Amino acid sequence: MSSSAPPPRLDEGFYRAKSWGSVPIQTARDLPSLKLRYLLELLQSRSSPRAQLLEVGSGSGRILSSIHGRDPELQLTGIDLSAEQTELARRTHPSITFVCGNGEMLPFGDATFDYVIFFDYLEHIERPAVSLAEMSRVLKPGGYLHLVCPAEKQSIFGLSSRLFGRHFKETTAGHIQQFLRADLEALVRAAGLSVIDRRYSYHLLGSLMDYTLFTLMLHPRIYQMYWRGNPYYATSVAPRKRGVFQRLLEWGNAVAYFESSLLERIAFSACAVHLTARKVAAAAATNSSAPSR
Repeated sequence: MSSSAPPPRLDEGFYRAKSWGSVPIQTARDLPSLKLRYLLELLQSRSSPRAQLLEVGSGSGRILSSIHGRDPELQLTGIDLSAEQTELARRTHPSITFVCGNGEMLPFGDATFDYVIFFDYLEHIERPAVSLAEMSRVLKPGGYLHLVCPAEKQSIFGLSSRLFGRHFKETTAGHIQQFLRADLEALVRAAGLSVIDRRYSYHLLGSLMDYTLFTLMLHPRIYQMYWRGNPYYATSVAPRKRGVFQRLLEWGNAVAYFESSLLERIAFSACAVHLTARKVAAAAATNSSAPSR
């Protein structure tokens, strides 16, 4: 982006109008469960069963409820900009703490959490570096940041933006930022964190599927079908009619899951980046409360 270009702006109307899912992830062979699996592997290695975990951009609680169902001893907190989504999360998941607030001004004290996580959050916000600095601030020395974020500038989406002068996912998914993989690591390091693990997903087939879907969503009818029919954003466990569109989503997710499971350590052609970073400080070695792997 040139220095003369206006800064990207968060479309709060787009964000608040959507359901971002409150039903725990159940399926074993689709991309949402792949994202969750990498996080759970990190959490299983902790030394303190009752560690404190914060999710930034928690929506209506899908990720935190998925964690709680598998690891109920963790002390879970979520923060989200949307009062509506936060209230839904509180009603649906009363054993988890949910706070309505801004990820760029976290209402928590320094060194509060053992883990800070976010899934598909950074691409939606105006000041990623500010939000990451806040996450680092509330993270304990020796604590872990785990993130999932698309590197769309280094994918078919970036190629499309250069060809057509337009990023379709800004319209259909609210993605106001486009990153390179190196950009994400640089942002994490600038926040005072050290990257210790890298995995990747949405490789060639997954990226092509994602690009096709989100480009077709420029059509209003397909746009509505996606937001209403995608189980990842469901707010109820009530059975839904599985039409052709739903079956295509399931099939595509399954193919992309197996592709990325095989190529999880290979960056080439991958759009999504899964990073784990650790907050390193001089006092970390003597801080008895810091989590260890």
